[in-house]
Amino acid sequence: MATCTLLILIPDRQHTWSIVQIQEGEAILNIGEAENLTQEDIIKKVHALAPSILADHVNDTDRKLNDTCAHYVNPYDVKYNNIMWQVQKMPRETYHLFNAYFDNRTALTGEGSFVRILAIIDRQEPSNKSFCQLWFANKPEPTISNVSQTEYLWYKEWGNDKSPYQPYLFSCAVPASLGMVPESISLVANPCDNATNNLRVIDNRAPLGKKLIFAVCVKAMNFKHQPLVSVKLVEWIEMHKILGADKIFIYELQVHPNTTRVLDFYKAQGLVEVTKLALPGSAPNIPDLMALYMSERTFGIQCPLELIQYTDCLLKNMNLFEFIVAVDVDEVILPLKVDNWYDLIYKVAIPKHKKRTEGIASFVARNVHFMDDTDEYQDWTQGIPKYMHMLQNVHRNASHTEIGDSIKCFHNTDYVLALHNHYARLCLSDNCPDVDFDLEDAHLQHYCLGRKKSECQWKRGKDLLVDTSIWRFKDKLIPATQKVLHTIGFL
Repeated sequence: MATCTLLILIPDRQHTWSIVQIQEGEAILNIGEAENLTQEDIIKKVHALAPSILADHVNDTDRKLNDTCAHYVNPYDVKYNNIMWQVQKMPRETYHLFNAYFDNRTALTGEGSFVRILAIIDRQEPSNKSFCQLWFANKPEPTISNVSQTEYLWYKEWGNDKSPYQPYLFSCAVPASLGMVPESISLVANPCDNATNNLRVIDNRAPLGKKLIFAVCVKAMNFKHQPLVSVKLVEWIEMHKILGADKIFIYELQVHPNTTRVLDFYKAQGLVEVTKLALPGSAPNIPDLMALYMSERTFGIQCPLELIQYTDCLLKNMNLFEFIVAVDVDEVILPLKVDNWYDLIYKVAIPKHKKRTEGIASFVARNVHFMDDTDEYQDWTQGIPKYMHMLQNVHRNASHTEIGDSIKCFHNTDYVLALHNHYARLCLSDNCPDVDFDLEDAHLQHYCLGRKKSECQWKRGKDLLVDTSIWRFKDKLIPATQKVLHTIGFL
């Protein structure tokens, strides 16, 4: 009898499986052996997927303000929506809560510490005041704090007032007299309400209080049917390593299996952290329908959710890194005179603009588009592999976009409170001062992927010029990219 092998594919890549052999006559079956997970193992898995969920508090049932008022919400009793969101019905609207963060940046404002909550609500303006029930370790009753700041992350001038996905940041003061960080928080309409949400308060601190320098934040990847994104992603990540990125935080909705292999490789290296996402409310999370829905409802849901992602990345990392760099995977802020971001900030921009950089929230790089036209003209550069998208495509617009248009920034975590894709949306002070890099020092190289978008349809001639600035890095970038592609098995 011939030997047969049964292969089982597990869709949840969080699980690890060992291979065992089972003798059945002369056939040998290779199947997965079930994991014997302890409760501690399960808690770690839940925390890795959704850090807001208090899976380690499933036995916490007897905490309350009194018998009928402000009961602690056991994680089994939270009203969840699409894994990542917690739901709270208010008198006239519904809140979908994403994450909560302890913010102890008091030096600039002179105010005390706050817990910040990111949420989506289904109307443009909340109709009522709200309150926070702050839960502290080993304290049986909550501390009530009113929501003292309600910040709309979108601009009303942009429209979108009818969308049921309105991004908000709520802030509740933490009483300094307690001298503790809340363990979790529930947002309610009235102090005595029994909530249906209970968010773990994220309080990430740098070891010994020393921050790293640069964290890169990437909005949700939604490339399920684009296998070549994975190769471009390797080149892009290696380029950012060379420039000095300490860690890259990527949000993910759905990606091709090739991209998953790339992300898993860099996660194992400790360079990349991936946050899985799901759409809130009744938005479709059916994979292919999701992509179509997002493309047709860009202003209605995609753009508001990007503000949630970027601000989440900022608030999780405000005490871990000096700067947040919010860019897409087709963009790179390229120094033009020095070889890394540290020198660009500290040896070029700050000395050059010394009188203006005190209290600066953001350093701004102006945008210029690079055409994806090498395949069209068949003029590949010898000595550079054809799959090196950034190195091969060196024809860009002769003029940069207008000041403030499609910019990307280095955001100072001492000052910034919320992020938009292109600039600081809110700061701890009343405004968000910024400094533009001089075009001779740095700019944002924005690489077209295809020729469909209007900004990517320029033909070669007087409107384009050749810019090989990135070639200064090719002797490091090419072998680094090839090494990873070989390791993953793409070469």
